[in-house]
Amino acid sequence: MKKLVLTTLLASSALMVFAKTADAEEVGKDKTDVGIKFETDGPVKPGSGPFKDNLSLVFVPSSFDFGNQKAVANIATYNNTFKEAQYITVNDDRQGTTTGEGENAVTTTTAWKVTASMSDLVSTGDSATSLPSKLTFDLGDAQAYTIGTKIDQDTNDFIPNPIEENTSKLPEPNNIILGDGKTKSISLEAGKTTAVQILGKSKADAVKGGFVTKISNVKLNVTSGSNASGKTFKSSVNWSLDNTY
Repeated sequence: MKKLVLTTLLASSALMVFAKTADAEEVGKDKTDVGIKFETDGPVKPGSGPFKDNLSLVFVPSSFDFGNQKAVANIATYNNTFKEAQYITVNDDRQGTTTGEGENAVTTTTAWKVTASMSDLVSTGDSATSLPSKLTFDLGDAQAYTIGTKIDQDTNDFIPNPIEENTSKLPEPNNIILGDGKTKSISLEAGKTTAVQILGKSKADAVKGGFVTKISNVKLNVTSGSNASGKTFKSSVNWSLDNTY
């Protein structure tokens, strides 16, 4: 990740201080806030690996951002400000188990699932305030993803291909499940520790490689913002990949 450092230099030859005269009287006072925000590297961030010969979480959204909003006491819904596509991507490069011989040989890999949970949405600063809320989003149809064969010489691990232009239709039949298998709309309640299923492979089969679903329509629903005025709130979505379904 690139780091941008801003340094303010005050040159002695150009710095002038104007003293207040003895009879000067301040007749007005106000202030203007100055701020700057630096974006992340992109809409998704890669996992830590290892990817080669492993089951791995390859990409997750880098962040969900809902901008600066006016606090309201009642229920309010805010949209994710990210305009670029965001994804959840899994890659299965495990060796698997082979049964049969010759032309009848079949190699299968076991089931897996990705789940998510959301931590409390808490204000920053000395006095922490929790904001009752939930994060909602929709899942796109599952597709195949090709991680590629490019190798990092330092780690001897795959360097994952970008998602765009490296997806295709999933082979049939497959056991890939979106959400709970009934709906592709996901809801994560802030502070609720029970994980929600996002993407999974329900049972062992011969379909391996990469799997991806696009995340869209991301919204933050705040059920009460009466204590939110003037505060900044932060939370995190924790994604977990397990090798069972």
